[in-house]
Amino acid sequence: MKLKFNHNFGHQEQGEFFHMGCELVDVAPEEYNAALEMGFLQSIRNNQVEWYQSRSTRVATSATNYEVIPTACLLQDPTPAQFTEMDHIYTAYCYYKKFKKYFEIGQRLPTDRFMAYYQEEVFVAWAKLRHYTDQAVETAMFVWDYSRPHTRLGNLSLEHEIAWAKQEGYEYVYLGPGYERSSLYKADMQGFEWWDGDVWNQDPDKYRWLCKRDSKIKLPADLYGV
Repeated sequence: MKLKFNHNFGHQEQGEFFHMGCELVDVAPEEYNAALEMGFLQSIRNNQVEWYQSRSTRVATSATNYEVIPTACLLQDPTPAQFTEMDHIYTAYCYYKKFKKYFEIGQRLPTDRFMAYYQEEVFVAWAKLRHYTDQAVETAMFVWDYSRPHTRLGNLSLEHEIAWAKQEGYEYVYLGPGYERSSLYKADMQGFEWWDGDVWNQDPDKYRWLCKRDSKIKLPADLYGV
């Protein structure tokens, strides 16, 4: 594997500001754990796998004691009818959250699997689980129709996925990138760690401070005053 830098934007005439991206290319399966340890995660762009760098977050399963949800089940290979139901749930989720529906339900990696959640035997939510290695899995997406918001399924589902991963022998559950206030909840999870660009940091207060600062920044100049 090798590093690739994308120099996307810069200012140097009235002050210095450089925006660049960093990705890994030519990553072999036996190098996946090493890539994860350096803060990289997988994404899909133009139907191709991309390893991107971020303030990645994860949970060490050995430090957790969550319980599984009995009514949840793993969908190894969803049927067309199940994909249709999942799309209906995604539509309701976007409407509730006021999000743009940007994701195609069938867009996935060969190693992606889905966790289905039922309430009173009704299919109400699902999560995408991205298998990397026998040691690592990522909760890449969670979608809920919010038909029963008082049940706190969003919180319980993550606890369930961590408990399930622990039972399956995974050492780490990756929770995706951690930015802005919407990612604060991740610091409340047992065994929480975050990638600070150098090491996997276990200081949740520093992480929370960074997330809150993220939400205050509107312009590049704000980086130096917040």
